[in-house]
Amino acid sequence: MEIRFNFDMLFDERLKEHRFDENRLKDMRESLRRAKEEVLSELKSQKRGFSEILYNDQILDATLKLSKEISGRYKNLVLIGIGGSSLGPRALFRALRHPFHNFLPNREEGMNLFFLENVDPDTFRATFDVIDEKDTAFVVITKSGSTVETMSQFLIIRDRLIKKLGENGYRERMIAITDPQKGTLREIVRHDRLCSLPIPENIGGRFSVFSPVGTFPAACCGIDVSKLLSGAREMNEKILNSDIDNDPALKFASLMYIARTHYNRNILIVMPYKDSLLDTAEWFQQLWAESLGKERDRDGNIVNTGSTPVRALGVIDQHSQLQLYIEGPQDKVVMIIGVKEFNNTVEVPLALENFPDVSYIGNHSLNEILKIEEDATLQSLINARRPAFSIELERVDEANLGALMLFFEFATAYSGSLYNINAFDQPGVEHGKKILYRALKKPGYF
Repeated sequence: MEIRFNFDMLFDERLKEHRFDENRLKDMRESLRRAKEEVLSELKSQKRGFSEILYNDQILDATLKLSKEISGRYKNLVLIGIGGSSLGPRALFRALRHPFHNFLPNREEGMNLFFLENVDPDTFRATFDVIDEKDTAFVVITKSGSTVETMSQFLIIRDRLIKKLGENGYRERMIAITDPQKGTLREIVRHDRLCSLPIPENIGGRFSVFSPVGTFPAACCGIDVSKLLSGAREMNEKILNSDIDNDPALKFASLMYIARTHYNRNILIVMPYKDSLLDTAEWFQQLWAESLGKERDRDGNIVNTGSTPVRALGVIDQHSQLQLYIEGPQDKVVMIIGVKEFNNTVEVPLALENFPDVSYIGNHSLNEILKIEEDATLQSLINARRPAFSIELERVDEANLGALMLFFEFATAYSGSLYNINAFDQPGVEHGKKILYRALKKPGYF
């Protein structure tokens, strides 16, 4: 695990009146101590399981065994899921596989991976234009087993496979990842006699990336899950063994809490300078928004709290959103996620000497240009008195990504404690589900 956290930029003198006050952190020491104690207590008591799953060898062994069987039998894997059941696996796939993984002609290992998330009928139909069911396995992921978007697509595919390949063909190709004991999908697993993997009861969807939700599709497409979990374990040990002054996740949570409550900075920009990390930013977006956007605190008081995460991509959004970040409302904090080492180095040739507007780029590399662009964005923000900070990964690999994602999970849990809200429910989403159920005439809702 090689990650550097540079929060000091939030205290840079160039920010002037928008500089974060270090005394606010000192004033929060008791709140920070309580937050750390609360989160660690809930993990120790197994009320929350997002770090415990890192050490569950029984589930890991079952996951790797099934993934080996499936990847040895089929060319494609179609993931049917939405929200936390899809964003985590997609983040791992995009970050750790070749950007055109599904199109590589002579790939040595790993299945092609497709995602059926939204219930867009054109996307659904198009998926079957590029896969052959005979060469394809399907994994349906939903803890409750009643997610409308997921189960509607599952029912269509179930019917399609049975008609084309028979019940045995369907049964051989369909894997379910769901609650270990209860829920509609678990009942279907028993009825249809499907292979399945569990989502532990104490892990919610958006915290499930290190469970089979993330590790099964990752292993199927050739990602080294052992290294992923190793990096996450290293971050876990660092956090558990750090005091409140040296816990990076607690520091992040406290600074974003201060930004929201003291400086009215309600927007957190998440801006990786690596194409493959954009889906990680989208995964974080759900984790942060759904966990912290709450109407009421744990005492029932109306608080309407939480900050809004917005994903951006360097350098693309320097030519899109950065103008707003530099000169727009003073309501944002920008988090840059940088990468020191890339898998490839691409040099720009020295050419067109008679065209000075472009010839100066020669003898530089795309790697160098991207890094300079990242530094320029940070410096431009600070010079414009816009609070920003950076997180730098040595490289994007399994260990560093595992560590980064667990860091964000801890930071989110700590933030829930600081806001005195439940970071592990989503009542606002449930309201919309009830309206959907009524419109579809689900029994008990009309």
